[in-house]
Amino acid sequence: MRSASEILNFNFSPTTFQQSANKAISAITIHQIENRIAQLKSINEKVGNVSFAFDDDSLKSKTFKKFKFSFSNNKQSFTKRELRALIYGLDYSENNFTNIFSSELEMAYALELLDSSWRELFLNGLILFLFKNWESKNFQSINQLRDFITKHLENYSGNNKKILNFKRIQANFIVDNGNEVLGLTLARMNKPIQEAPKILDVPESWFSYSYFSKVIVAYYEKNKANIINEIENLNEVLLKNNSSITSKRLVSKIIIQANQLAFATLQDRLKKIAFTQIGDPSNVSNWIAFENATEIEKEELLEARNILDEWIAKQFIDIFFRVCINDERRKHFWLKIASKNKVSFKVYGPLHIKSILKRDEKVAEYVDARFESVSSRRDVSAFILYIGNYMLIEFSDAGYAFYAYKINGTSKPHLNYRLESVDELRNGSMPMLVYRTGYNINDTNVEGRLTHNDGDLNWEQVFEYWFKNIARINV
Repeated sequence: MRSASEILNFNFSPTTFQQSANKAISAITIHQIENRIAQLKSINEKVGNVSFAFDDDSLKSKTFKKFKFSFSNNKQSFTKRELRALIYGLDYSENNFTNIFSSELEMAYALELLDSSWRELFLNGLILFLFKNWESKNFQSINQLRDFITKHLENYSGNNKKILNFKRIQANFIVDNGNEVLGLTLARMNKPIQEAPKILDVPESWFSYSYFSKVIVAYYEKNKANIINEIENLNEVLLKNNSSITSKRLVSKIIIQANQLAFATLQDRLKKIAFTQIGDPSNVSNWIAFENATEIEKEELLEARNILDEWIAKQFIDIFFRVCINDERRKHFWLKIASKNKVSFKVYGPLHIKSILKRDEKVAEYVDARFESVSSRRDVSAFILYIGNYMLIEFSDAGYAFYAYKINGTSKPHLNYRLESVDELRNGSMPMLVYRTGYNINDTNVEGRLTHNDGDLNWEQVFEYWFKNIARINV
């Protein structure tokens, strides 16, 4: 018996129908729709930011001068537009006048003027200013501003979406550690830190404001156990935040955390991030503490710089004794010394050695600041380490002795001019650092030279004796 589909000559394939449905809207149409949605989102973002923007610098200047006169003399009335300019100009200054925000009395007067002609939309600019100046040293003015914003948020009963949102999130910016709580919350929710502005429903551009600095640090603290997987994301966050303060806070913490064998694979990447985000640790000014840094932050920054110096020194030692002179014993000895002491260093040698070192991508970006060229083309270089009160010099030629000079001593080589050759770092008239017979140490000197010759004691044992007992250097 024939089926109904055969009688009616009607054939239906569900699979074919589904495939046809998937192609009902062409790829070109879908692409056009997606582009238009993206344009609408962009327009919405720009329009949404309008209430937070104020670009009339001429009015800002006029209002600033008017405010200064009004504060010092008789009160004057301010228009709504002038008051808005005043909000966005609280940190504005000119002609050697200090800004309003730096004076507790002037700040109080400015808030009084705003209060007397209050408009709810003033909250937009005031909250933006608070986020932007979150870590200002003007603590009293910050507290006045917070109290003022709190009062007007509590009194608000309208239906403006932005202000209602500020009421919703006020716990994140009214209290001192509200930003840290936000960072911890994002970590607990397993949300990317980049979503912080979205969570607060504020413009993406605010992510560069100082408010978000400790949001980022708190997020890291909660997720630090997963730092190997988080490092690239955190680097992107630092680029987006674009703040030297945040970089110093965060990178110093990560360097201290990574200063152990378990994170050896992370250290090369961290060196590059630190160099880009903060600068070469050989330049102390790059690593000075920022304004309002706590004692802990200052200590962490100094510790991180010392660790980074050690990492770079160890990298140079490895390459110097592998490339300039293939001596595994000396390399191993100096790597151990560098890992147990605070060190800084310089390399002196001919230009072609500098070129060889710069071919190694692990140290290439650090070479220029740490290599001094000598005039001679002789294939001999010197590695100078500064540890404690000593200038310690190793040479790439196996026939050259090791030299130790007191930094404040009269025998120390002068390095304030270009050397003709590394031989100028040697002084053959200096005594031996250690005199020995068999296994016995007979005499020592605080400055002098040592050869890398083995006897009953190998040279490493002799060096370690002098380092530990005479130079007081950790071995």
